[in-house]
Order: sequence, then structure tokens, then C-alpha cells
Amino acid sequence: MSNILRSLLSPLRTVLTKHPSPEDVSSVVKGTGFGAFIAVLNALIYVVGAYERHSGLFLGIWLGVVALLGLGLTRMSARVRNREVTRVSPRAARRLILTSVLLALPWALLPIQVLALRAEGDPLVVLMVCTGMVAGGVFMLHRALTAAIAYMATILVAVAVSVHWGGWDQALPVTAYCFLFGMFLSYFALIAGETARQRDASVQALSRAVSGLRAARDENYLLANIDDTTGLLNRKAFNARLAEAVMAQRDAGGAFSLLLMDLDRFKNVNDLFGHGVGDELLAEVARRLRANLHEGDVIGRIGGDEFCIILREARTEAQIRTVAGRLLSALNQPARLVGRQLHPGASIGAVICPEDAAEPVELFLKADLALNRAKESGRGQCVKFDDHLRQQVIAEDQIEAGLREALKDNLLYVQYQPKINLRDGTPIGAEALVRWKMHDGEKVPPDHFLSIAAERGLLPALSRHIAEAVAGHILDWRSAGLTPGKIALNLHPDDIKSPELLMETIHMFEDRGITGKDLLLEITEGCLIGRGTDMVSRLLDALDERGYDLSLDDFGTGHAALAHLKKIPVAEIKIDRSFVSGLEYRRDDRAIVAAIVEIARGLGIRSVAEGVETEAQRKILLDLGVDAGQGYLWSRPICADTFAAFLQAQHRAAS
Repeated sequence: MSNILRSLLSPLRTVLTKHPSPEDVSSVVKGTGFGAFIAVLNALIYVVGAYERHSGLFLGIWLGVVALLGLGLTRMSARVRNREVTRVSPRAARRLILTSVLLALPWALLPIQVLALRAEGDPLVVLMVCTGMVAGGVFMLHRALTAAIAYMATILVAVAVSVHWGGWDQALPVTAYCFLFGMFLSYFALIAGETARQRDASVQALSRAVSGLRAARDENYLLANIDDTTGLLNRKAFNARLAEAVMAQRDAGGAFSLLLMDLDRFKNVNDLFGHGVGDELLAEVARRLRANLHEGDVIGRIGGDEFCIILREARTEAQIRTVAGRLLSALNQPARLVGRQLHPGASIGAVICPEDAAEPVELFLKADLALNRAKESGRGQCVKFDDHLRQQVIAEDQIEAGLREALKDNLLYVQYQPKINLRDGTPIGAEALVRWKMHDGEKVPPDHFLSIAAERGLLPALSRHIAEAVAGHILDWRSAGLTPGKIALNLHPDDIKSPELLMETIHMFEDRGITGKDLLLEITEGCLIGRGTDMVSRLLDALDERGYDLSLDDFGTGHAALAHLKKIPVAEIKIDRSFVSGLEYRRDDRAIVAAIVEIARGLGIRSVAEGVETEAQRKILLDLGVDAGQGYLWSRPICADTFAAFLQAQHRAAS
């Protein structure tokens, strides 16, 4: 029997000893002030209504006790309202129960005074007031079940005892009512408390889910829009902000400025100290830029060491120079990274929207022109796009338009400059050179229009046009029984950094039966510097494996040509004409050429001298051990038919 009773009472014991959670206590604390106010108000209403039929002394003392308890609980609630409750100790739980009993005592005294002692007062009104206070208190304390039961039991037990003590005929029904009413309120407090806790759990789960989604959204935003190294906007995000600024300028008028910044000699930092130090330097530069810009300005990293800034409040050249001077001064301060002292330094190109340009692409283009001018003028300065650069843009626009027309009307053609073996004077090949004669007969220098073609996106079409022409000429010479040797095809840095397009050209040659036995690929140092160098090295290795020899042009004029000889499979180096022109009277030129020849001989590669114009130069080159030469001494660049005649003449002379 005892086991059965214990099993029945066990759930009740679990409920009664349930420890309130921090959320439960917070809910009770928040409702305490309002509950105390209602209790005092009810007491005041009762005192006013029962004043004539009650002892004034009792009512005064009783109302004072209720008021003091209400005031004390309100102040206590206000003190702890803003505190974050993280745990509820057993002592705090017991204090909450005692406080509930204390709050119920005045309402337990009232039935004892009226019902037990049969003092003045209306018993029915007392029962109604006590019943209301019990219900209200349980409602306020429903999240602390034990405290609610303690509060309720204090009043209901006092009512039940009072009716028996006072000898009322209705004592048993009132006691039964108190018991049933107490059971109902206990059930209500239990269900309401559990429901509230389940709601809290659901809200917390939803909050965690929302926080997770928000964190995922923020992470996706960072991945899509923020540069990892510097924490600045990346190119995509900055372009979007620039487009917004342009649209806002169109709608509201006004002006803003765009700065394009490039760090000076940043490649040297990567080469000397490694990319880790380079990344730290970029992060330091970003911090300095942010510290010297206004809050509304927009800054992004758009390339390896390129930064772009939107100055919303800079509308004149004077304002631009003030900001640019501040930025350059900040960047000129030494930076100590991993025990090394580095001096970042930068060059800046600036444009004003809409004074200089009103479209994002045009703003970037003109800022880049101004930046190039800043670098050419000695670096470490800011150059604003001006009328001179404007005229340059106009001229380049005309070149671009003419070049498009030339490609369409087949005005571009190829000439060949023979390469001659210095030992026996026989041709060993030729260099293919692109030429452009406009409709009016004016010739445009290749160095000029090739750079514009690269900037304006015309280089792929131009390179393909040249390759098609060279392929046709090689097939024509082959049909005529001529052996021109290897034809050197010049590759622009943009050609070699676009491997898909270059391999399409190689496949075009091979589809026509033209292979590495017929072609030599000529590159410059510009193909080997900048971003993507590792990819370029792999591409050149692949071309070498397919049988295509590589020729390194303008050897000796670059900054790292010797290092490149270790990285790429070069079969030929070309000695720049600047060293050849002074051979007859400059000892240092002869020494440099001799050193280059020794390097070539040591590496087992061929040496070719460019710009040979005199017999004396030829003899000196031969004495120094140079293998081959090309220049006006033998022939100027000539068309394909003239080159065929040149080959025939050389063949007849040899026979």
C-alpha cells in the first residue's frame, strides 16, 4: 500500500519541487510591480467600502501593511528588473516562496478578523476579495509553481480555518470550495507555466535559427563582397558601389571623385620577403587608408596591389589633392612587419564625376591613364586626369576605331625581317612583324596600336589575324619549295596570359600542318611578370614539350631576365639593339654582349643580335661568338613575296 501511495505522490513531489528557471524568475519579477499595485488598489477599495462597518484602527493598520509590502516589492522588482538572470540558486527559490507567503499574509489576516473573530465587516465581501486576490496572485506567480501554491494556500487555509473557528454554518461547503478552487488554480498554474516554458524554448530555438541564418547571410556577404586580406570591398562589391554613386549623381546632381591607387614596387616585397609579408603590408595599407578617409568614403581593393576610393565630398582638384596628400603622407611612413621595416609608397590617378567622365567604365579608364602618368612622372604622387590626357584618350579612341576598321577591311599585314647565320651568311628564319597602313597611306607604329589593342580588348582578334596571315605565307613558301627556316611569331603578354586563346592559335597552325619545326614563339619579359606568372611558366613548359622553341626578346634590358632563364625553357635569346649600336666605340657594350653570349653558351642556347646595321658590327658580333643577327645590314622588314625572292636569291648564291 505504501508503495502504491509513493508512486502516486511521486509526480506531485516532482512538480512541487520543480526548480524555477531564470526565465521563470524574470517573468515573476517583471509582473511583481503591477501585481503589487493591484493589491494596494484592491485593499484601498475594500477599506473605502467597509469603513463604516469596520474598526478604523484595524483597517488603517491593515492598509498600511499592504501598502508597505507593495512598495517594498515594487522597489525590489525595479532594482533587479534590468539584471540578466543566468541561474536560480536554491536559496533564491526559497526566498521567492517566503516572499509569496509574505505578500499573502495581509489577505489571510482579513478573513481571520472578520470570519474567525466575527468582527465588524461583511463576510461575503471578504470571501469575494480573498478569492479574487488568490486568483490574481496565482496568475502572477504561475511560472513559479511552488511559490504560487504557497501564496494560494496561505489565503485559502486562512479562509477555511476562519469559517470553522468562527462557527459558521457554511464552514464545510466553504472548506470544500477552498479545496476545489485551490486544486483548479494549481492545475492552471502548472499548465500555464509549462506552456510558457515551451513557448520560451520555441522562441529560443527560433532565435537560434534566425541567428544562424543571419550569421550565414553575413558570412556569404563577406565571402562575396569582402577581400580576405584587407577587409575592404573586393572588385565586384566596389564596382556595385561605384555604379550606385554614379546613379545617385545623375539623380541628385553634384559631383564626387574617384582615386585609383597602386603601391610602388610592391612586387619587390613579394619577391624578396614572400607573399605572407606582402599580405601583411596590404592589410597595413588598408588600415592607414581607412584611418585617413571620411566615414562616407568608399574604399576597395580591386587587384593585387591596386586600391580604389570614392571620395563623396571631394568635388574639385584642390580637394582631391588635399586628400591624396594626406593618404600619400600616411603611406610614406615606414611599416615594421615581421621584424622588417618597409616603406609602402603609392601613386594615385584621380578623376571627377561627371566633369571627367559619367560612366563607371570610363571613370576607371581615365583614372588608370592618370595613374600611369603618375608612375611615369616618378611615382609617389597624385595626377588628376586633365586636358592633355583627354587628348590622349581622344587619339586612342581614334586609333581604336581605325584598328577595328583595319581588321574589318584587311588593312593589317605582315612583314618579315630575316635572321642570318653570322658564320656563313645563310638565312635561318625570320621575324614576323605586323604593319598597319591607313586608308590615307599613313603608317601607325606597331608599339602604339598594339598597346591600345591590348587595353581596348582588340588583341585576341589582332593576334588571330596575324597568325592566320603567317600560316598562309608559310604554306605558300612550302608550295614554292622554299625553306624559310623558323618564323618567329611575337606573343604579347596578354596573349600568353590567355592560354585558351593561345592554344586555339597553336591548334590552328597544327591543323594546317605547321608545327614547331616551322615556328618560333618570341616573348618578352612582360610575359613573365605580374599576376599569373606560375600559370605562364606551366604554359611555356607545355609549348616546349609540343616542340615549339621559345625566344626571349630584348634580353638585358629587363630587371629579372637572368632569373627567368632559370624558370622557362628558352632556346634563344635576342640581344637588344641598344647594346649592338655602340659596339664599335663603347667598351661597356662589348662587355655586356660578351657576357650575354657567355651566358647563352653556358646554357646551350642560341644568341641573336638585333639591329645589326654595319659590317663592322657584324664582325665584332662574330668575334664575340654571337650565333645570328638581324637588321638593315641584310634586309629591312619585307613583305612575304619579297622575302620569298630573298630566299631564292640566297639559295642561288649558295649554289
